[in-house]
Amino acid sequence: MKKIVQISSLILGFLIAGCSKEVDVDLNVKGAETYSMLYMPQANGNPVVKSLSISESVYKFNYSAFLGGSLDNGSTINVKFGVVRSMVDSFNLKNGTDYKMMPEGSYTLDNSEVKIASGSKSTGALNLSIKTLGFILPFQSYLLPVSIIDADAKVNSALNTTYFLVTGSYAPGEVPREKAYALGADAGGMFFDFNGDMIGKSPGGNLLLYPAGSNGTFNAPRQIGAGWDIFNTVFYYGGDRLIGRYGSGGGDIAQYKVDGNGNFGASRTIGFGWGIFAKIIPFKGLLLGIDGAGNMNMYPLDAAGDFDFGRIKTIGTGWGGFIHVFPYENSLLAIDASGDMFQFPLSDEGVFGTKNKVGSGWDMYTLVFPAGKDLLALDGSGDLWRYKFNPVGFWPLKK
Repeated sequence: MKKIVQISSLILGFLIAGCSKEVDVDLNVKGAETYSMLYMPQANGNPVVKSLSISESVYKFNYSAFLGGSLDNGSTINVKFGVVRSMVDSFNLKNGTDYKMMPEGSYTLDNSEVKIASGSKSTGALNLSIKTLGFILPFQSYLLPVSIIDADAKVNSALNTTYFLVTGSYAPGEVPREKAYALGADAGGMFFDFNGDMIGKSPGGNLLLYPAGSNGTFNAPRQIGAGWDIFNTVFYYGGDRLIGRYGSGGGDIAQYKVDGNGNFGASRTIGFGWGIFAKIIPFKGLLLGIDGAGNMNMYPLDAAGDFDFGRIKTIGTGWGGFIHVFPYENSLLAIDASGDMFQFPLSDEGVFGTKNKVGSGWDMYTLVFPAGKDLLALDGSGDLWRYKFNPVGFWPLKK
């Protein structure tokens, strides 16, 4: 036992001695000068997306240049920044976009000519000033390329331009809306888009079709069904189908054939036990169910009304905090209790992209749902409002 202790002490001594030695690092890498190039750190995130309210405010954003590589900077480096308008066309051609150039007079490089001092490797943060009022339009996206156009050092051509992508939005509380209809006593029911028209289920269980009128309004409704109070959820799935969930039993769901005039055909029960879901959202060829724990489950549904059981899966968590969730083009829009609106890109296979906050103040409405590219919102007085929606901007409904 004594020998083992002595041997262990010797090993520990060797380890300590080894750790106490300095480790030499050779910074004289062969060809290191080839890596000493100027670049714009912000260019790593191209395009840099900015959503700005159209107001009298002047917005400030940062840009800079940095000298890469392992070598120290032994001299003063003059750096000149500028905006080359033709680079917008090059960006659009490469990326298949059609962004407009930021208008003349809307932007200023507060520091277009700067120096990187000897011993330093960065210009530090420089300011780009942008004006919106009188220059840009709401929900129009503009591109501003800020480039290193001259320098006393080699420039990395792949990272010498930062593209600022600027989208204008209305100022808080100044978002325009149009009254689509005064629902009055029927406002306590449920409503959804029906190929541009609107279908509503009245509190008494009648199904009403509101034909589309002019300028985004609706005409007086006509009754297309009765007894629909047996369903606690009704929605248009697309094509020629309405789906309703029974309010009693296990919450089974039934599919109804319907033509463009609201005439009903055959119906059948297509699912059982859907009472476990707090919300059911139609999304392209899927039904999405949000359960009591906030999990979102994907149920592929074909044209005949049959489920593909092999592809059923859970695709998200944390959805219990949203008051409204509905499909919008290739995404879901969700509104939480505070009125903030988020967009969640969603693929046909149930894979989410990065969420983006696209609005605030939407808690002023009791119901929000899509109508093509527009959004319809019902207030507490029974008035239905139409918003010409575009998620590339920000929609702040309150000041």
